[in-house]
Amino acid sequence: MNDVSPSRVARPQPARRERRGGVWLLRFGVLAVALIVALGLTEAALWIVAPIKFHEWMIWIPDGHIKGRAEPGQVFKTGDGYDVRINKLGFRGPDYTWHPAPGTLRIACFGGSSTFCYHERGEEETWPGRLQTNLSKVLGMPVEVINLGLPGYDTSNSKVNYVFVGRELHPHVALVYHTWNDMKFFRRLADGPIVFFDVASNKPLWQKIARQTQIARRVRNFLLAMEYMKTENYYTSLEESDAEANQPVSPAALAWARRNFDDIARFVRGDGRLPVLITQATICVPENFDDTEYRRQMGSEMVGMTVPIIHRTWLEMNRIIRDVAEERNAVFVDGYNVVPHDFEHMQDEVHLTSRGCAVLAAEIVRVLMQDPRFLEVVERVRGEGLSAATQPSATRPTVPAGD
Repeated sequence: MNDVSPSRVARPQPARRERRGGVWLLRFGVLAVALIVALGLTEAALWIVAPIKFHEWMIWIPDGHIKGRAEPGQVFKTGDGYDVRINKLGFRGPDYTWHPAPGTLRIACFGGSSTFCYHERGEEETWPGRLQTNLSKVLGMPVEVINLGLPGYDTSNSKVNYVFVGRELHPHVALVYHTWNDMKFFRRLADGPIVFFDVASNKPLWQKIARQTQIARRVRNFLLAMEYMKTENYYTSLEESDAEANQPVSPAALAWARRNFDDIARFVRGDGRLPVLITQATICVPENFDDTEYRRQMGSEMVGMTVPIIHRTWLEMNRIIRDVAEERNAVFVDGYNVVPHDFEHMQDEVHLTSRGCAVLAAEIVRVLMQDPRFLEVVERVRGEGLSAATQPSATRPTVPAGD
């Protein structure tokens, strides 16, 4: 008989299953390799044909008093490939002695990222760098402009930064350039004072790696564009409504900002130095309200305000800065009205382009050179330099580098 038993018919075929599994594994491997090759070729082509520039992220370390400081000694690149050097104190620029050399005018600048100038090519292109170059030429004497601004700093951070670092560097003049970062906390301050918040943190490793690729940069830009559009539509819809975003900020928030500016000016004055308060430049002005590209960069989501309220609050801050300068015998510089409110001079809501940095630095020089209080400081520093030069070398005081 040729009957086949059921057990033999139903018996599995392991060799055939293994062959099928191997085929699918091979197909998956080929697909994965093809995908990797395609991504690699796309990445290479984007770098060659249409690269998108991005700056590297800075590494933060805890400070204990303020938001944080940059890790000393690090060097990272801007979007244009220029190096940003962090000195031993955790701020941008070269290392400085604790005391300026006799006859050297020293100026300290306090602010956030618009003072740090994250996006500029080199230190000489930032407005503090241009200020140093311009003043050195105009005065015909050595000038040191120390940049003590860091991204995210508001006036409360700069106030403490002056107390713990700035005053120990013995500047003759202290410049304060703030508004935007203070406004980020105004809505939260309506519920009461917040003594210590917004501690800096570093980006995770995967984000740092992804940021180095052109594909990830394009994906990021696409997602941000979608988010900007959604946010802009949302805040625009709130204009003329009773929503909190379209309401004036609380008096408590403005009082907090005023107290911080006032404290800095008093501290600087109390140390026998000259405070200079500067209103901050921006694109958030009525003539830009109807332009989609400008409105996109006005940062409503960062401050929880509609565009008209941002503008109204900015004017309030300008008034506060001007009033504090007058009350505390500080020099006042109107950066808000001097720097044009366009993309030729501004990168976004608050960061200056190289041209904007040049305009702001030139205005600071112009105002200082017309102010008798500043000219008195200059003459005193010149006198100290001449006095030191006439002392015998054996008795001339020295300041060790790094002290």
